[in-house]
Amino acid sequence: MSASKLLTHLSIWAGLWIAPLVWAANMQLGQILPYADCRSQLHASAITSFIGAALTIASGLASWLSPRMVIGDIEEHRGNVDFGSAVSALSAGLFTFALLMQGIAAMVLTGCEK
Repeated sequence: MSASKLLTHLSIWAGLWIAPLVWAANMQLGQILPYADCRSQLHASAITSFIGAALTIASGLASWLSPRMVIGDIEEHRGNVDFGSAVSALSAGLFTFALLMQGIAAMVLTGCEK
């Protein structure tokens, strides 16, 4: 498999793999960072959630725009490519919404609530 073909396949499925990984990492940080938020009022939980949302938006856009980059052997599987990129982009949208809601909650709550 050539490097360009591998890059094309990875960009098609980026939203389906990167977005859940970013969300899972944010969930783990959401268990740790409220203690730091309580002491410093830095809102580190919100910052990481919004950075994660930006990353998931980027992965969703990469998936959505990837069918336009399809060349060569993949062109004969155009329906599969379009379906995969649509599923990946919609999945990234779902995880972006979850990360935005976590970020908003972290802005509202101080981290000192028990």
